[in-house]
Amino acid sequence: MKRILLLAAGLLLSISAFAASNLIYGPWVSNISETGFTVLWVTEKPSLDYVLVAPDDGSAFERTNRPQFYETAYGRRVSGRYHSVRVEGLEPGTSYRYRVMGQVIKDNSTPYRFQYGPKVRISPKKDASVRTLSASARECRFSVLNDIHYHDARYTKLASGINMEATDFLLLNGDIVSYTDNIDTVAKHCIVPIAAQAARLPLVYARGNHEGRGRDFAKFYGLFPTSTGDFWYSFRQGPAAFIVLDAGEDKPDSSAEYGGQADYDPWRQKETQWLREAVKDPAFVSAPVKICLMHVPTVNYKDSWYSQVWASETWGPILAAAGIDLMISAHHHKWICSPAGEDGKAYPVLVNSNLERMDVVVTADNISVSTYDEAGALVHQWSK
Repeated sequence: MKRILLLAAGLLLSISAFAASNLIYGPWVSNISETGFTVLWVTEKPSLDYVLVAPDDGSAFERTNRPQFYETAYGRRVSGRYHSVRVEGLEPGTSYRYRVMGQVIKDNSTPYRFQYGPKVRISPKKDASVRTLSASARECRFSVLNDIHYHDARYTKLASGINMEATDFLLLNGDIVSYTDNIDTVAKHCIVPIAAQAARLPLVYARGNHEGRGRDFAKFYGLFPTSTGDFWYSFRQGPAAFIVLDAGEDKPDSSAEYGGQADYDPWRQKETQWLREAVKDPAFVSAPVKICLMHVPTVNYKDSWYSQVWASETWGPILAAAGIDLMISAHHHKWICSPAGEDGKAYPVLVNSNLERMDVVVTADNISVSTYDEAGALVHQWSK
């Protein structure tokens, strides 16, 4: 009985500490670059929060000269429940610690008399650290998860095998959730099962077709901001240049399932214009290895659905001309290895299973891919 009481007391203390911090989900890191990253988190009550940053050198975090970063808009600091703070002015390939602080808003009913609660630490007691990207790094290492569809236990098990010290980022390659009906639910299922990894590993999100479904679809971008302000973007880590694409929904816009709200055809045309210029960027052209990340693969099968055929026929030739070495995709819920020269495209495509984690190591002259199941057993290997 004494042991039970002690455990209950500990649980209550833990819940109390959690509630006192006002934190519900996060923090997590997105939109990583050589000189900055974005920290995101969700609080129970509206608050005015900020991020403190310090070098990951063992020095005391509490120094008074640590820079404070707020979310701002049009000359004002932004408060609310969903927080997105951009940290800039950093050095490439360097590890930094960060800490979230803030104050609950007690009353903001009048413009000049805001009332706040005490300034407290929002993020967990142990400071997280994150490493910026660097084009001069000798290699690039990342992991891939996709098509989780709310299976949180599997999500956690697959992510648990990631070597966070050696990994540059975690690619969430679409359909982590099935719908975006409620953004709170989406944030919960995207972040909570991988909380330990998301706080330290930058999350690269390639939106799938399911994230565009549901009432809160327009709020999804706010969870995973990008350098372009859209779901297509590019970045460089070491020898690898990455193009991230979004094929949108898998059926024609006129399909009854979309209730007359789909407008993906003109949206994909706009993305095509961006892609034609992105593959000309010097940071992309000069990279020894070029990889495309996209939920829907550009493999043109006889039974392929609309957007897969469209992407294969429209984007496939652009990517081939740009010298893409590999496309990493998802969507089919099974492992597919489609070699270059087959299925209507000139480059290899790997489709990761929804039951496996993919680990990728890229050097200037090699791409090595391994996949693992929930138990950590090696399932597939591929190299180029």
